[in-house]
Amino acid sequence: MRPTSDRPPLLSAERDATGPAGRAAAHPRPGRRAFLVGALAAAGARAVGAARRPAAAVAAGAAPATMPAPTVVVAASSFPTVAQALAAVPPGGTLLVDRSEAIASPLIVDRSMTVLFAPTVRLTATAHITMIDVHASDVRVVDAALVGAGTSRAASGKGVVATGTATAPLERLSIEDCTFTGLSHSAVVATSVVGLEVVGCRVDDVGYAGVVLVSCTDAVVRGCTVADVRQPAGFVNSYGIAVTRDETKSLVDSPRSARVTIDGNTVRGVRLWEGIDTHAGQQIVIRDNTVSGCSVGIAVVPCQNDATPQEYVYAPVDVVVARNHVERGDSPGTGSGIVVKGAGSTVASGAERASAVVEDNVVVGMGGGDREAGVLLYLTRDVVVRGNLLSGCVGRGVCLYHSNDATMLVGNRVEGVVLAAGATVAAAVEVRSSANTATLVGNSYAPGSHLPGSAASVRGVAVPGSGNVLDLLRNDWTATVLPVWGRSSTITRFADGA
Repeated sequence: MRPTSDRPPLLSAERDATGPAGRAAAHPRPGRRAFLVGALAAAGARAVGAARRPAAAVAAGAAPATMPAPTVVVAASSFPTVAQALAAVPPGGTLLVDRSEAIASPLIVDRSMTVLFAPTVRLTATAHITMIDVHASDVRVVDAALVGAGTSRAASGKGVVATGTATAPLERLSIEDCTFTGLSHSAVVATSVVGLEVVGCRVDDVGYAGVVLVSCTDAVVRGCTVADVRQPAGFVNSYGIAVTRDETKSLVDSPRSARVTIDGNTVRGVRLWEGIDTHAGQQIVIRDNTVSGCSVGIAVVPCQNDATPQEYVYAPVDVVVARNHVERGDSPGTGSGIVVKGAGSTVASGAERASAVVEDNVVVGMGGGDREAGVLLYLTRDVVVRGNLLSGCVGRGVCLYHSNDATMLVGNRVEGVVLAAGATVAAAVEVRSSANTATLVGNSYAPGSHLPGSAASVRGVAVPGSGNVLDLLRNDWTATVLPVWGRSSTITRFADGA
């Protein structure tokens, strides 16, 4: 991942125009409202099996140049229950959920179809169930409003679950503009899905997570809002959006999630754990998101293996974290803004190292723990941290904990570091332990008199550990009390400002 120019190219996960986002841009689907008008018109006749004209033709009153295949629309109001209506939908058809209902068992989608909810209609679970359970490719869930049985305890209530396998993945699943609330586990859980789109969804008041992708590839989570992930007793962690694999299985049976883009989302109120996460993801792009009120903002971390469940074996690789805004907000306690961590645990571990670009992010008020910071790295290789603004972070702006090889810190601005509890001095950049090699170019520190609690005593680069090798070039530490402080490490300064 080491750049060959001053700004490395985007990774393939970000530039791949053949993935779901690229295909959507090249072939925009008809507007959902036009589709709804057409579906309602067809369903109004209550003629199950009648062909619906294309949505664009219904809306415009003229046939399009290319006629897609006719779609059979089945209205839930024509049947005693929505489950019975679902059973009547042929492959490729549409279930129009046009009546609110309470359900006690999952709706099983085992063939290609669209599940479309009419305005103001909702389904309410009377137990902690999976509400829509997808076992087929080419499925769309549009405008669904799903209400769970509550989040007072850890349970298995989920909104939409889609499950494939490594050898038989599902393909082309789209979950659009849906709302989820009161689910005791998660809103969306997708396992082994290729070409997943979760777009414009709103999640509020869930127990474990908003959106979870397990061994998914060529996927996008875009424009969603996840708020108030409770993590009640019984859950040891929680997430806004997570891209991961099943650690209890082998890498063959549960491979890495890969080529996933998470962008333009808002995550707030994961107060006890992580806003956005990838465990051992490959070519994951996390960009243009707003994360607030979370213990940790964005976590790019390793995962375990079934054969060695107590060891971190697989690192996240080729990850981009760019243009996100991460802020402490109302989350209690401490936690880093952005974490990049590889596999292993010991200093200089030979396990797989994490690789990433962390660029143009704004991190406000994060850090506070023993090694926590605005940006925290350990067990990494060739990570580039560039152009970030770290404002009002607690203890340190950037922390290189241990075992970071060939790290580049370029053009980052740290302002107004706040003293951690019990500390007498803070640092713009801290090299905490050992076995770090890094180059720092054009970074700077500015006082934060406008920020509450800003420390008066801030060092530019603090190196309390030993066995580190650092090259410093043209950084600006003028506003610090001591530009560079260290012991038992090799620190070379080239035209490095005071």
